[in-house]
Amino acid sequence: MSALEALETLPEAEQAYGADDPGTGELARYGYRTEEFLIHGRAGGGQFTTRLLVRRPGGEASGVAVLEPMHLAGGRPVWRACHDYLLRNRHTWAEVACQTTPAHAMARWQPDRYRAVDLPGHPSTMSATDGTGTGLRERSDRFARQWWDTSPALTGIVSAAIESLRPFARTVVLTGSSQSGGVVRRYADAHACGAAPALAAPDGFLPLNSGGRALRRLSLPTVELIAEADLEAVRSAAGLPGQGRGIEHRAGDPAHYVVYEVPGMSHVDSRYRPPVASPPPGSRWSRFPHTHVVHAVMDALVAWARDGTPPPPSRHIETESGDCVRDRYGHATGGLRTPAVELPPARLRVISPGAQWTCGHEYPLAARRDLGAAGDLLDHLVEQRLYLPRDAARWIEETRREPE
Repeated sequence: MSALEALETLPEAEQAYGADDPGTGELARYGYRTEEFLIHGRAGGGQFTTRLLVRRPGGEASGVAVLEPMHLAGGRPVWRACHDYLLRNRHTWAEVACQTTPAHAMARWQPDRYRAVDLPGHPSTMSATDGTGTGLRERSDRFARQWWDTSPALTGIVSAAIESLRPFARTVVLTGSSQSGGVVRRYADAHACGAAPALAAPDGFLPLNSGGRALRRLSLPTVELIAEADLEAVRSAAGLPGQGRGIEHRAGDPAHYVVYEVPGMSHVDSRYRPPVASPPPGSRWSRFPHTHVVHAVMDALVAWARDGTPPPPSRHIETESGDCVRDRYGHATGGLRTPAVELPPARLRVISPGAQWTCGHEYPLAARRDLGAAGDLLDHLVEQRLYLPRDAARWIEETRREPE
């Protein structure tokens, strides 16, 4: 039985929650329009009404829709990382408020507009830092249980959103980052195990910057990206909880799952969006090409889901007794290697102190940049489909303009 019962258009989409996201200033130039809907349906033993935000081309479209669950904190991290890629490829993007806590926060933010929003469950005030005195895994597990316990209709709402995109998308990809990457993993697992046979099937899954237990029963193309900062061993060394469970994710169904572990990569981008705060003394915010890597990984998943083109094989960071093997610069070895770690202009640190832990910082090296060698490496990555040509050219040009 379908969870989707009705779709209602909300007028004046320029007033939508999230209308001022990064990249929205480019929508008109690319001929995109923004639409906002209320989804009415039934899931988790009760009725729900929530919102669906859609950005799609006004003219010729690719036929691909990228669906993102609203993050527990109320943001849209996939759009933030990928809007340039989405717009230039004319993909549709959508976000569904499927978790009770951020959906209720959105409704409080603009009560007149979202008065009808109503999800089963009760919002949570718990944060990942709660649970002082407990182990990091226990703290993370306790926090994660709150996501699911407070949002009993979560998978049904995501299913309804997938159905709502089908009239104008031949290929629907479900993706999320960090906490919402965990939502994608949960949906993939629920769909694969048949525990909820009525769940709509997307055409592929793309969990980013999350991790967790192995997805062993997959039946759909799934690509996962794990930054070095997302590995449990790295998080634990910094006293941080996380969704990772060692390297268990690597044991995902090999017929339907690949994973790219990326040395030097932090939890979020600071190359194009550095924090306002100052970095640690003697360092600068990391210039690692986070956004470029996400573009390439998303493109690989889209090609697999839409065209059946297999992605490049998994890339694993080298580990020994659970810890990363490191080179003379302190960079993890193995994995998906970019010029930032293969020909390093700086010593990268993927976790920063205090409130800026999601961003990396770096200590510049005195060595002269070799753009020729970097170009050769990028050409090789492009040939392997692990970097997109446009982003490779952008990296070279931006690096050329940087002061020595």
